[in-house]
Amino acid sequence: RYPSANPSTFDFLRDIYRDILAAAMLLTRIPVKWPVKFHDGHVEGEGSDEAEPDTARSYWASGLIGLGVSAIPAMLAAVLIGAGVPALAAAAVIMALIALLTGGMHQDGLADVADSLGGRDPEHRLTIMRDSAIGSFGTIGLITVSVMTLASIADLASHSVEMMVGGVITAATLSRAMMAIQRVLNDPPTSQGLAHLTGRPSAAVAAIATLTSLVIAIVFSGFGPAFLLLAMGAVITLALGRFLQAWVGGVNGDGLGATQQLSEAAMLITLTIMAG
Repeated sequence: RYPSANPSTFDFLRDIYRDILAAAMLLTRIPVKWPVKFHDGHVEGEGSDEAEPDTARSYWASGLIGLGVSAIPAMLAAVLIGAGVPALAAAAVIMALIALLTGGMHQDGLADVADSLGGRDPEHRLTIMRDSAIGSFGTIGLITVSVMTLASIADLASHSVEMMVGGVITAATLSRAMMAIQRVLNDPPTSQGLAHLTGRPSAAVAAIATLTSLVIAIVFSGFGPAFLLLAMGAVITLALGRFLQAWVGGVNGDGLGATQQLSEAAMLITLTIMAG
């Protein structure tokens, strides 16, 4: 039972709990049950009378979700490598498990953005993005980025398992914070779609997402690499945002997914270069 003598503290902790749940609902396919009612510190089951998730505010927890979906796959890969599994195969396991936990939504966004390169005008490009089928550009783009990510993880593992685990967690965490930054800087091109429905986070929310992710990155990769990867992710985020503004008139959910995938790949490549 939470202390009823300090309701402000309880409300603060409750909001943190709700935001993490909302972020997990938004960014993963992990089955999350939304609590209905809090009374004297207890969650009292489920129902329709609980306040709706504040998805815009929950962006601050995006880095925590990155930590959550990457830590276990990375540690499992470390165990596999210790058992003699080739680093490339272990890297593939990491990517497959993270995609399973997230429903592959970021990869889908990347593929849709790549497919839009075949569009003749903004309206046609958005229509292509909404098409559930993957085209040739999407296939090429997804394979290219996936191979870069796979090769980078395997290369880090060849230096040390610890470097691989730290790099995977760092890139997964910081790249998801980049989505919060992207959403603050750029509105979606239409009033439809996931990016519009989730709302626009405040600059403070994006700052908290960035700082939280940066702390995690420092813990797992060190002070210098963490700041360098943050800068790399910011460059990718700003460049992609500018491109999508000119290309389709804004950044939709697919653009946010592409932001995560491209910044993650760039961060992992940067780490491999630093590792020598």
